[in-house]
Amino acid sequence: MRRRSSCFTIRKATLADISALTSLISLSIRSLSTNHYTQPEIDGSIGFIFGPDTLLIEDGTYFVFTPPENPGLIVACGGWSFRKTLYGGDSAPGRKPARRDPLIERASIRAIFTHPDWARRGLGTMMMRYCEEAAREGGFLRLEMGSTLMGVALYERCGYVRSGKEEVIELPNGAGLRVVHMVKDLPKE
Repeated sequence: MRRRSSCFTIRKATLADISALTSLISLSIRSLSTNHYTQPEIDGSIGFIFGPDTLLIEDGTYFVFTPPENPGLIVACGGWSFRKTLYGGDSAPGRKPARRDPLIERASIRAIFTHPDWARRGLGTMMMRYCEEAAREGGFLRLEMGSTLMGVALYERCGYVRSGKEEVIELPNGAGLRVVHMVKDLPKE
């Protein structure tokens, strides 16, 4: 499925995108999070917490934006999940592949990243809206996420609120990465 939104093509990510997604996520974290995380936190998180989640791709719930002038260039990515894993790529600790029940549980918004050259153009907001609608189509009206510190302001502008829970994830290099739990209830249509 491909859709056009504000001059960008939105499509489901494929396993063939893994290399490009790995590069985009790393570049995004290294470039856009320096005001929120220390260098050891950034270095320790890439490839451990931050990286592609192949289960999201296989589930068809992870998406990419490409510009029309260069359809091979992924400029933003993000997704949602009906699984219990809240955040992290394939190597992240605490993965929970069990399915959530939309009647009593929240879907999770997952891994929204923008290429630094394309930042501050509304792509994160567009991806959020797209993922929210996809989660709604999947039967979920309640959402949650484990937000990076750099994402909190964007998500608050999109109507998410801090739940009061924060977590510090221990990284392989001994640093700790702070994650903020956020929630949102979608309006019933």
